[in-house]
Amino acid sequence: MRIAKSTVGAVGVAFAVAIAMAAASVPAKAQSAGSDKVTAEALFEDARKLVADRRYAEACPKFADSQRLDPSAATLLNLASCWEKAGRTATAWATYKEAASAANAAGRKDYETAAERHAEALAPTLSRLTVNVPTPIDGIQVKRDGINLERAEWGSALPVDPGAHTLEASAPGHKGWSTSVDVAPNSVQATVTVPVLEALPADATPVTPAVVPPPTSTAPPPETVTTPPVKSDGSAGSSQRVSSLVIGGAGLAGIVVGAVLAVVAKNKYDTSLGNCLTSNHNLCSPAGLTERADARTAGDIATVAFIAGGAAVAGGLALWITAPNGTKAKDSAATPALVLAPTLGGAMLRGAF
Repeated sequence: MRIAKSTVGAVGVAFAVAIAMAAASVPAKAQSAGSDKVTAEALFEDARKLVADRRYAEACPKFADSQRLDPSAATLLNLASCWEKAGRTATAWATYKEAASAANAAGRKDYETAAERHAEALAPTLSRLTVNVPTPIDGIQVKRDGINLERAEWGSALPVDPGAHTLEASAPGHKGWSTSVDVAPNSVQATVTVPVLEALPADATPVTPAVVPPPTSTAPPPETVTTPPVKSDGSAGSSQRVSSLVIGGAGLAGIVVGAVLAVVAKNKYDTSLGNCLTSNHNLCSPAGLTERADARTAGDIATVAFIAGGAAVAGGLALWITAPNGTKAKDSAATPALVLAPTLGGAMLRGAF
């Protein structure tokens, strides 16, 4: 366990043995969970070293990340102790309470007792902040340090960490309000009262302009001019062939990119093998797991590039084949609107005859 260093080592060895025995049948999600545990353990050890150097501001976030990746009552106990040493007494008290609950769920009575004992010792020293809202208005929101305070929390002396805290209040149609209060340590009771928010001036009611009917005209209606159909001169066919060359070229470029990424994915996979067990290529160090993930990403992008490139080449070829002939277009009284557009999965024919 994480409370004693020797116990941590024993658990690490037992964990490594268990992983080695089950590695052949571990699915991808289990491997990801194993990677999280390795990272969590590394963060935990880094945090312990920082605590030994009294660098609590750097150690506590590492304990918190370790808990996020691999939750345990032992990590919560270390995190709570770190917050306490950093002077964040309210956060430490709440974390001890959380550790006691986690230990109870895990059946660790020793951890639960230790967490409860520390929480009880901290409780009398907590500084508290009361936020009063004597005249609430519709839609008002009150925040402490950017976090909403529910109405049930108004008027209650809530534990806070010593230091500066920002209070804000806002409501629709009213000016916002904010203030800062510095809460001292060691059982200080601070109170902040939210004033009545000042209403914003009402906006002027917009005037709807009157609708003026159009003037009645006695002039005769204009003559209808019929425009004769314009015959195609074959430029449509040329434009379609140019488009086909552009799309086909883009498709070839996509295929080349896919080939390059496929080579990169293969190289990254081969490199990852150097950071894995020879007897089981699925059991790797964190570096090996990262390289394996990079290889998968490059392979996925290569597949997409191949598919898109192939579709674009097919679409370009179809556009070239279906491009209208210039001579036939000149003899036609109407220009056909038939376009074959490439898509990710192939091509789409659209238009009118």
